[in-house]
Amino acid sequence: MDLSGALRAIADCSVLTDADAVAGYVADWTGRWRGGPAIVARPRTAEAVSAVVWACAAAGVPVVPQGGNTGLVAGAVPPAGAVVLSLRGLDAIGEVSDGAVVAGAGVTLAALESFAAARGLTCGLSLASGESATVGGAAATNAGGAEVLRYGSARARIAGLRAVLPDGAVLDRRRPPVKDNTGYDLVGQLVGSEGTLAVITDVTWRLDPAPRARTVLALAFPSPEEAVAAVPVLRGLPGLLALEWSDGAAVARVAAHLDAPAPLPTDGCWVFAEFDGAPEAAGVVAGLLPDDRIAVAGPEDRTRLWRYRSRTTEAVGAAGVPVKLDVGVPLAAFAAAREAVVRAVREVADSAGIAMEPVLFGHLAEGNLHVNLLPGPSAPERGFSEEFAERLEAAVLEQVLALGGTVSAEHGVGRAKRAWLERQRGPEQVALMRRVKDAWDPAGLLNPGAVLEPEVRRRTSGDPGADAR
Repeated sequence: MDLSGALRAIADCSVLTDADAVAGYVADWTGRWRGGPAIVARPRTAEAVSAVVWACAAAGVPVVPQGGNTGLVAGAVPPAGAVVLSLRGLDAIGEVSDGAVVAGAGVTLAALESFAAARGLTCGLSLASGESATVGGAAATNAGGAEVLRYGSARARIAGLRAVLPDGAVLDRRRPPVKDNTGYDLVGQLVGSEGTLAVITDVTWRLDPAPRARTVLALAFPSPEEAVAAVPVLRGLPGLLALEWSDGAAVARVAAHLDAPAPLPTDGCWVFAEFDGAPEAAGVVAGLLPDDRIAVAGPEDRTRLWRYRSRTTEAVGAAGVPVKLDVGVPLAAFAAAREAVVRAVREVADSAGIAMEPVLFGHLAEGNLHVNLLPGPSAPERGFSEEFAERLEAAVLEQVLALGGTVSAEHGVGRAKRAWLERQRGPEQVALMRRVKDAWDPAGLLNPGAVLEPEVRRRTSGDPGADAR
């Protein structure tokens, strides 16, 4: 079967096969993970998505759904011979009804927020990658971000969806009744499934009233322990939207990258608290720290203060290709986890005689640490080897699991953390996940190798589940 020809014959769908044209679809955002040669199909309607999936199923060729390709765990990196199903062309936004709107999977979070803001509303999901990240990708990964504390993760924002099943059939649950306990929650099953069960084409997204006026507080605590101790006070303040943190060293890196001197000391741990119209919060926190360790910004200049946290990923990316990990621990173990992670990775680096610089930040309210490990000045010119990167990952994840944490707080499992799934969940839960996967996708053609180890099945196209590293 000439699959490329069959895909080109589908209405409302373009196809890319040239190596230069597909280059941006086979590597992840970090540049660390790269897949094999692939065909890229770019449908513009849900009907075209269905036709693409049906054609691939008939040919026995795996399909890897892809949104903005901003993932950090190789979840949308295609194995050799796969078809990348780019959903960016599904970018229509409907009308608000019952507090929600149907948006195509290719709508960016920034576009959705702009649409909501024009109506005095908010989509409630704030990601640094929002200009590129799509609602379909957010649904597929159950994305979190900065305002989970107030609005919840993507799962809490999604009222319904439409998806194409592995055989090309369509599941349409875009407008379920508000109260609907009829049968299994198939919508909830697909949210967070990372494209391994079905291809999400449309999402019914809940919208909330937009904050009236945002106020940001930055607090420079001398230590992580003092920052954690202040969380109950901060969480008790009215109108709290977000509670973020950055190592002082990470703030200093951002300040240098932006050529904008930090307004507070960078010797410890910064906490960023954002409020919905609460300038009086500054008075409440005044007793927590001296005045020279607190900065306040109102609606007019909040972005200038918030950038010392929001642009950390940009500053890290400008310095090189990092080993990136997204982990979480109970808040009571947060300070211990931060110390243990830094100690463990430095021991690995010192034992190998390789310079390494940790850059740490994350979402404080959820005990979430984003661990970024950059090559230091004396590291090999091409950065860390894959073997050394895996040693660093193991050092971090061992410490996190020992403290009762999770190896993936919000980025998903993808291919990068697949080997750690059983370590955290245990063999019984992984076996149950495998049965769920087999029930939805018996041929194993949807995003093989993501989340679960690929099973070896006989297909005329060979084994499509080879690791995408």
